Amino acid sequence: MNNSMISAMVAMSGIQQKLGVVSDNIANADTVGYKGKQATFEDVFTAVKQQPGAASALPGRVTGSGYNLGFGARMSDVTLNTAQGEMQTTNNPTDLAIQGDGMFAVSADGKQGWTREGSFHFVPSATDPTKAFMATDQGYLLMGKNARGVSAPLEVPAKTNIQIDDKGIVRSTDAAGKITVLPQTVQVDRVIHPEGLTQMDGNLFMLPTGANLNDVVGTMSPTTQIRQGFLEGSNVDLSAEMSELITVQRAYQLAARTLSSSDNMMSITNSIRG
Repeated sequence: MNNSMISAMVAMSGIQQKLGVVSDNIANADTVGYKGKQATFEDVFTAVKQQPGAASALPGRVTGSGYNLGFGARMSDVTLNTAQGEMQTTNNPTDLAIQGDGMFAVSADGKQGWTREGSFHFVPSATDPTKAFMATDQGYLLMGKNARGVSAPLEVPAKTNIQIDDKGIVRSTDAAGKITVLPQTVQVDRVIHPEGLTQMDGNLFMLPTGANLNDVVGTMSPTTQIRQGFLEGSNVDLSAEMSELITVQRAYQLAARTLSSSDNMMSITNSIRG
């Protein structure tokens, strides 16, 4: 198999992966809190080969005596675009959005997770009918922190009105108009290194096995605000992604044509030898 065929095959594999990233972005263009992904590429095994024979040592040679030999490019990494999405007004008291850096801390099957999706709803407590929790549409419980910094699922009184200020302080108002400040605040963590988190289904991010929490996640930034009655839209630029999709498809077609041409050249060579 010649180098052109190897390069084309490697390129097609990487382009196919890139196509998956673009398709995922397009599919989540209307998903609440979704952060777009970007793919980066790198050369595969690039080396410098010397020109054979005495021609490489001719005096007055303009071009270099060596030439680059590579085997295409592969997708090296997928990075997260953490830019702010557009704020959408809902006036729903259980809808929360983050203005600035940070993610909502949630409990996913008993494990710590993070998300920017703030479309929460009340879930009654199974052990105490006077209390409830706030959960995402996927069932992830919103976490809260008490004055000692201990994290636990945020408990709110059932059948009361909830007000959450920009710093996550929660107040409840009962039927008699009594206002109570709850001991827990909404937990919003500042993600120092987003690349250190693993994206699961939907908008859920979790810490990989063996990773150090303090190396990836920090406390809420003073400039970050929580907006009650708002949802953050996806930060995907649909028109840009559609243009990228066309570019990726044409790149795949070009790589496929290169592979086909190399195969034809090998067939012609074999027929001449025969």
